[in-house]
Amino acid sequence: MTGRSDLPGDEGGQRRSGGEWFRYHPQGRNAADAEIFRGDDPGPQNRPRRRRGRLLGYLLVALFALLLGMGAGYARGYFASGALGEEVTVVIASGDSLSTVAGKLETAGVLEHAGAFVLRTQSDGYSKQLKPGTYLLRRNLPYEDLVATLVEGQAPPTVKVTIPEGSTLVQSADLVAAKLARVTAKDYLRAARDKPVPFTFKGYTSGTTLEGLLFPATYEVDPAMKARPFVERQLAVFNENFSHVDMTRARKANLTPYEVVIIGSMIEREAQVGAEREKVAAVIWNRLRDGMLLQIDATIQYALGETKPVLTFDDLKIDSPYNTYTNSGLPPTPIANPGLAAMQAAADPATVDYLYYVARGDGTGRHYFSRSYEEFLANQAKAAHNSQE
Repeated sequence: MTGRSDLPGDEGGQRRSGGEWFRYHPQGRNAADAEIFRGDDPGPQNRPRRRRGRLLGYLLVALFALLLGMGAGYARGYFASGALGEEVTVVIASGDSLSTVAGKLETAGVLEHAGAFVLRTQSDGYSKQLKPGTYLLRRNLPYEDLVATLVEGQAPPTVKVTIPEGSTLVQSADLVAAKLARVTAKDYLRAARDKPVPFTFKGYTSGTTLEGLLFPATYEVDPAMKARPFVERQLAVFNENFSHVDMTRARKANLTPYEVVIIGSMIEREAQVGAEREKVAAVIWNRLRDGMLLQIDATIQYALGETKPVLTFDDLKIDSPYNTYTNSGLPPTPIANPGLAAMQAAADPATVDYLYYVARGDGTGRHYFSRSYEEFLANQAKAAHNSQE
């Protein structure tokens, strides 16, 4: 049935679905709802304020970027190139702030404006990469070179110790002691001879002198290094170098690696010209094969403890295991520290049948080589004649 309801309270009301009643509003339900929620809506009158706030934020960001760019440009302007000045030393300590570093550089005259350096390093992203150290810089150093140096850092100070090939252990001790403040010759001899650093090498008896195993080279080390670490360094370098010695022929000749080093030490002291190393090695091998005395003058000099230009007959009679004029075979240890070339020659000599050699005496450092004793005597006379000219 349609029309008005006769139920109580029905005064123009309308029924919701489900039987719920509500009173009709003349502006409609949406209008009533709008009235209820009006307080949560910003409304058109509030929107311009938000736009103005955003605009102000954008302006501040732009202004900051402009100022930062101007600051970087200002900083770059203070690093104009110019003539380099004198060298100065600047010490940057661990924990120095960027401002402290800049102040030290300005005080030393490396740069003119510490503030400009701070701004530019910050702008370039280097402010936390500068390393401590003692730097030798130049006045008016270009910014790029200065920052590259400080970012790379300063290597710790080192000292170079050069030990020539053929140096004996005693000679090496003096050379090392002259360069390292915390090492005396006595310290070195103790670590290398008297109470030697433990070392394993085929044919070598551990605990005996390290003569011959202390590789001659230029060592760049900490100035505060002590004797034993230095000797250990030499032994490590020796091992690395000996790995390049081909032992194929030496093994077939029943020579141990240590015996090759002994032969190499004699070659180092006898052959003054590199081209003769393999020939001197051949003479030693051939004499060992034939059971002849080696008669190497350098072993007599080692026994004497001095290098004499001419040996006397009394020198040749010295009572020493290193006297190869009276003792057969090899000396008990090397007589010097050979280089790689001498050890390679000792392990792989020239394929010749020479049994003798004698210094030419002509100032060239070369030798005459011969197969027979008669030829040796003739060469000896020739050498005597050369030395008189």
